[in-house]
Amino acid sequence: MPQYINHQAAPVIRIGSSVLFIASIAAVMGSLPVPQATTVATAVPADKSAERTMIGFEPLCMAEMPGVPMSLCFMPGTSAEEVNQVTQRLVSQWAKDLAERPLAGEGDGGTAYFSSTRWQLTGSSAQGAPANLTWSMPADGLSIPDDLAGGAASPNNLNATFVTKFGSLEAGKSLLRQVYARWSELSGVNYTEVTDDNAAWGALGSTTRGDIRVVGRTFANAGGVLAYNFFPNNGDMVIVTSNSNAWSAANNQRYFRNIIAHEHGHGLGFDHVCPANSSKLMEPFITTSFDGPQNDDIRAAQRQYGDNYEPNDTYNTGSAVINESGSTSLPNLSIDDNSDVDYFKFNANIGATITVRVSPQGPASYLNGTQNANGSCSAGTSFLPLAVHDLVLSIYRGTSTTPLISQNVSALGVAESITNYPVLASDVYSIKVSSASTTDDVQLYSMITTIVATAPLIGDFDG
Repeated sequence: MPQYINHQAAPVIRIGSSVLFIASIAAVMGSLPVPQATTVATAVPADKSAERTMIGFEPLCMAEMPGVPMSLCFMPGTSAEEVNQVTQRLVSQWAKDLAERPLAGEGDGGTAYFSSTRWQLTGSSAQGAPANLTWSMPADGLSIPDDLAGGAASPNNLNATFVTKFGSLEAGKSLLRQVYARWSELSGVNYTEVTDDNAAWGALGSTTRGDIRVVGRTFANAGGVLAYNFFPNNGDMVIVTSNSNAWSAANNQRYFRNIIAHEHGHGLGFDHVCPANSSKLMEPFITTSFDGPQNDDIRAAQRQYGDNYEPNDTYNTGSAVINESGSTSLPNLSIDDNSDVDYFKFNANIGATITVRVSPQGPASYLNGTQNANGSCSAGTSFLPLAVHDLVLSIYRGTSTTPLISQNVSALGVAESITNYPVLASDVYSIKVSSASTTDDVQLYSMITTIVATAPLIGDFDG
C-alpha cells in the first residue's frame, strides 16, 4: 500500500507537552453527531458512520459530513484542556453554521469545498500531473474572520509582524519564498508570487490574487494555536500573529519555516503520517531536527504532482538537463505510478562514451502508518522505499523507438547501470527510465550520467 498519506479523513486533535502539534479540524467536524432536519443529515449514508474518541469528548456517531478541512498548529506546552476549549468553540460555531453551508463539491471552492487529494486545475488534475500555483500576501487591514472561535473579525497584520520579527517585510517574504521554492524543487509544483488585490477573504485565486493567500491576525482566544491552513482547492493560510513570540530565530528561522512547510503540505492535500519519530515533516508533531520535507513527504508530493522535471514522459517532452560533457547528478526523481516513464535528452558526438546509473533513493526502511482516531500515533508498519519499482534503464538515438541498449539485470531495489556505451554517430540521444513492475505507487530515484568525449588524434597522417 502507498506509504504517503493523502487527505481522506483528517486526524483528531491531540497535543504534546514539549513539541509543536499540528491538527486537522476536519476531524472535529467528523466527530459531530449528525444534525437533525438538515440536508446534511440525509446526505450521509448510514453505513459510513463510526465511533471516534476525542480528548474531552465521549464516543460520538461520526459521519462523513461537509465542513471546513482546516489544519491547526499549536504551540509547545499547550494543554489538552486548552486544545479542547478551542475545538469545542469550533464545533459549536460550525454546528451552528452547518445547515447554511453547501455540501462538499457544491460550494465556490472556498472553505466548504474539498474534492480531491490534490489541486484540481484546468489541464492539471490527474495524479502525477504538475501544477502551477500562485501565492500572494494581502495588504495589512484586510478583514480576516475568526475561524477559531467565531468571534469578531480582525485586520490582517502579517506585513507589520514580518517587519517586527524579521526586520523587514522582504525578510519575511523571503522565508515564505524559501518554503515554496523547496517544495517546488522536490515536486512538479511551480509557484509564482503575485500581487494581491485585497479582495475579501475567501475569494478564489485569480489573475489579481494568489491561489494561496497568506495572512496573519491576532486572536483573543487562540490559546496555543500558531497557524491554520485550508486544503485544496483553497490552500489559504492564516498565521496567528499574537503567538509570534514562539518563533525561534535559530537555523534561519527553521521553526517558522517548518510550520509553514508543514501547513502548506496540508495545502497540497497531504494528511498526517505516523509514528512521531522525527523523520517526516507531515508527522502530527513537528520537529526542528531537520529542515523541510523529508523522504516520505517527497514521495507524497511526487505521487500527486510528479517530480521537478515533469512532464517528460515522451521523447518530445524529454528533459534537456544532462551536460554534453562531464557528469550530471540528478537527485529526487521518480516513477510516480505504474505507467510513468522519464526521458532525458542530450547531444553526443561520435567517439564519446555514455555511462549512466539510476539508484533507488531513500532509507533502507522506515515505519509508516496513519494517525489513530483518538489523535495518537500508530506504531506503523515497516516500509521499504527502495523496492517499490524494478527500475529499467535504456538509451535511445534520435526519435527511434527501439533502444540501443536496455538494462534490467539488478534485483528489485538495486541500482541499474550502463557503462561506457560507445557513441557511433553524432546525434540527439535519450536516456529512458521506466519500471518492470506493476505497483501503482511512487519510486524515488537518483541518476548520475557521465559523457566522455574521445580526445582527437594529433599527428602526421600523410605518412
